[in-house]
Amino acid sequence: MSEKRRTGPLGWNQLTPEQIIDLLVKELYGPVSILGSQLKRLTDDDDPISEEEYEEIFAHMHHAVNHLSTTVVQLKRYSEEQKRNVG
Repeated sequence: MSEKRRTGPLGWNQLTPEQIIDLLVKELYGPVSILGSQLKRLTDDDDPISEEEYEEIFAHMHHAVNHLSTTVVQLKRYSEEQKRNVG
């Protein structure tokens, strides 16, 4: 996990808008990529999937969704803090 993400939105306040965009790209790329590859595994007709593989796929997808959720919550908090600072 990146140190900037661990510090939360308050750490984000120290970043420029360009740095925020770079951080978001890095935060979103991994989970979105995982979701895409796992969905492909689920929908691929070439190779049957065992129950254990289903569990593994869903665990990976669950982790990716949790990561995305955390990033969205941090972005929302950052946005709210920016609005308070402007207003």
